[in-house]
Amino acid sequence: MTTIARPTGHDPRGRLHDTLVSRVDIARKVAAVTSLDRQALDDWAAQALAATVEHACRNSPFYADHVPADVAEAAAQGRPHAFEAIPFTTREHLSAAYPLGMLAVPRREVIRFDESSGTGNGRPIAAFFTMADWLENNLTVAGLLATVLDERDVAAIAVPYELAGVGQDLDRAIEILGCTIVPLGAASPSCTPDRMVDALLRSGATTLVCSGTRALFLGEIARRRGIDPRRDLAVSKILMAGEGASPAKKRRLADQWGAVSYSMFGMTETNTLAMFCPDRELHLVETRTFFEVVDPATGRRLPDGSVGELAVTTLAGRAMPLLRYRTGDVCQIEAAPCACGSPARRLRHRGRIGDRIPVGDRWTSQLEIEDIVLGAMTTAPYYFAFDIDGNALEVALPPASADDTTRTAIAAGVWERLGASTRFGRLDTDRFETALRTSAKPTMRNFSAYAGGRDRR
Repeated sequence: MTTIARPTGHDPRGRLHDTLVSRVDIARKVAAVTSLDRQALDDWAAQALAATVEHACRNSPFYADHVPADVAEAAAQGRPHAFEAIPFTTREHLSAAYPLGMLAVPRREVIRFDESSGTGNGRPIAAFFTMADWLENNLTVAGLLATVLDERDVAAIAVPYELAGVGQDLDRAIEILGCTIVPLGAASPSCTPDRMVDALLRSGATTLVCSGTRALFLGEIARRRGIDPRRDLAVSKILMAGEGASPAKKRRLADQWGAVSYSMFGMTETNTLAMFCPDRELHLVETRTFFEVVDPATGRRLPDGSVGELAVTTLAGRAMPLLRYRTGDVCQIEAAPCACGSPARRLRHRGRIGDRIPVGDRWTSQLEIEDIVLGAMTTAPYYFAFDIDGNALEVALPPASADDTTRTAIAAGVWERLGASTRFGRLDTDRFETALRTSAKPTMRNFSAYAGGRDRR
């Protein structure tokens, strides 16, 4: 029988002991950094930023070529304004470097390899993590989730687990808190939406983790089966991941589930970027990432309070450091203290640059359209399809919401906020729900008429 030769002196028990000790050290590091006040956090971030630049430009082949040597040296030394001279990193850079071009450590140090779903430009991008990268993020997220979750909670996680980091990260973070995990996953033939509802009922799940769009869909599936989410299910918290959510969507979820909705924000290539607090404000995870808001056209950094494109730089990632990565998200950073007492600044997410929609001589977003339409709807199912035709917004509604009162309210909102007229059509509910059932990441993109679901008759 052929056996695998072990290196001389191989000591599996000793290695396991060292691994466990290192995990304790990582936990202590996370506890120390996350307990800093605002001034101490700023001082720590300045040092971490300089160290990240030095590590990236020394060990990443991409950044060694991408950042001029004199700029890298000045930024690594922390010289004033030197960091702002570093060229931006874009998703196109990550796509071109796929799969291993962004790696900044030896491959033997990589413990996780994740991929995006390719929803940006249709091309996947890779993300890498060392043991420390991964555990530090898990522990940081666990600490933030602890503001609303504890060992009494049963968390049903209905986000992608395959290749994507979000499901695995939230699974481990919530598990650290002692919660029971119900790993539903996303769009699996073995765990259909109907079975998800059954699992919520059987497990007594108190928390549902998914996109807001999936939560609306699961609530509708339950209703049709004679299950009232408010009365028959124990879900009291919905943690939304994978898409932004308008105020109207949060109100509809409250109506449907009797649950409080919390927003999270992150992406495959960066892991978690912002997390909710007990007051449902979205706080930047500044112990792991440095944030800038820049002018989308000029790239000039904008002061806090300005609306622009979010650019991020990793502060704690060794395997795949990112310098001034343009996320494509339109955001606003609020520095004023939050009532919850957190020293971290707050994030206002305004949608994505790629999702800007021209209506006549104005621009709008999917989130604003969602807020107008869902805000006027009062009857389930809470979904619709939309399209733009010159100066008019075309809205396809399910039959239950096609009453004159709802149409009038939508038309008034569209005119007041967008200065556009409204035309109405009928939603092909069966086609629309097929798209939701088969989507691993159902989001507002499913509400575009181009995705199928509109009937012009």
